[in-house]
Amino acid sequence: MTIADTTPDTRTPAEILADVMSQPWVGDLFAELTQRQQNSMALAEEVREHVVTNHVFLPFHAPMFPLAVAEASGSRLTDVDGNTYIDSHLGFGGQSLFGHNPPQVVEFVREQALRSTGNGYLNPLELKLGELLKELIPHCEKFALLNSGTDAIAIATRLARAYTGRRLVAKFEGCWHGTGDVAAHNTSFFAHGHPKVNPFPEIGPDGIAPLTAFTGVPQLEMLILPHDAAAASKLIEKYADDLACVIADAACQSWPFTDQTVPELREVAHRCKDLGVPFILDEVLTGFRFGTAGAAGHFDIPADLHCYGKVVSGLGLPLAAIGGKAELLEAAHTSGMPLTDIGSKTFVVNTHSGNHLSIAASYASLSMLRDAGPAFYERTEAKVARVQSRLADFRAETGIPLRLLGFGAFAGTFGFTARDSYDTYREFGAAANPLGPAVLTLMLRKRGVYTLSMPMFYTGDAHSDADVDAVCDAVIDAAREMGRNDFPFVIP
Repeated sequence: MTIADTTPDTRTPAEILADVMSQPWVGDLFAELTQRQQNSMALAEEVREHVVTNHVFLPFHAPMFPLAVAEASGSRLTDVDGNTYIDSHLGFGGQSLFGHNPPQVVEFVREQALRSTGNGYLNPLELKLGELLKELIPHCEKFALLNSGTDAIAIATRLARAYTGRRLVAKFEGCWHGTGDVAAHNTSFFAHGHPKVNPFPEIGPDGIAPLTAFTGVPQLEMLILPHDAAAASKLIEKYADDLACVIADAACQSWPFTDQTVPELREVAHRCKDLGVPFILDEVLTGFRFGTAGAAGHFDIPADLHCYGKVVSGLGLPLAAIGGKAELLEAAHTSGMPLTDIGSKTFVVNTHSGNHLSIAASYASLSMLRDAGPAFYERTEAKVARVQSRLADFRAETGIPLRLLGFGAFAGTFGFTARDSYDTYREFGAAANPLGPAVLTLMLRKRGVYTLSMPMFYTGDAHSDADVDAVCDAVIDAAREMGRNDFPFVIP
């Protein structure tokens, strides 16, 4: 038995980073990956000269060794160097239901493409998708079809403002709601820097000072709520006459402990209902991952609008949705008289909203999910339970604090934390070791498991039981190697 030294490292994050990066085993890892994916690295440099928006170039999330993928099928990727990987990233989870290019979806989209109306037309398939969404998510009365989760959050905010005639928007500290201007305030702590470098702002009588995460984003007047149900409810009550809406993550990525977050959300949602403040539930990550009714149905969280993205699409073709109460969504629906619409309606669609092929892919994929029934979720939950069991055994054997932190059966992140759970968002943020997941990602890469820049684990029928075991083997073997090299797993 090998028990790792997990005494908290008291050095600054910069000192820890400099020390780890200077160690020979890290240099060997970098050299191996550079050799392994020479064509990927060269292609990334060439693309960088022309295009800035690929995900491998994103600020805050860019991988140190960008991978160029030549083809994908099921749970597997093949890069331009000929290396094959088990895909744990699965397009930010967008392909986690059935993996890359499920034949049934591909064939349906191919057949539709031969007579596609493209974008900008009403197609009969839109009715079928709308009916299917209502069947799967019965608490939503109507839907708006959009392109991305970021779109969904931005448009849901606009709909709430149109409905209430108010401007102020509230959100919880640390929640990631895409990259729109409203969403980019007080987002996940890693976008602002580690709390030990940039301390959290004070929690005052008017909430938390709004902070923009990205340059170029205007600092808006917003109400930033602490992760404290009583304090948040008091602030909402104080500003109720000015609030257009409250936006909340069904499961906050930066505090992924539903035993803590769900009671808070439920209490705040009911308080909003009492005060007549629209409550918007961000289900971009959790939609269809706690069952087809999402976190709202699973945890009984009432909301006026629900935002969906990622797995609501198919084949990576862009599609997102807002579902919810008809009275809020009607603000985007014409009265039938253009002159009457002026001053009473709002515009939410763009050129590619509800395009034919995206609708086709979504309809085919969600039809497969409906037909799979509860057994689909039982299979996925069993896979994740097996991962959690193996990691618990590994922690007991070695003392290395390797965990899968996440929400629902579909989404989680491998990382190193001293405890299974944390009482507050700020406590978890201060305890997070961003270097651990970054190094683990590269260690997995050389073991044939792909994630983008963090060791995310999205799963479903995309992965076979053998795939899940192989990912577990790779994660555990990587953590063992890190332990042998005295990696600083825990920071105080």
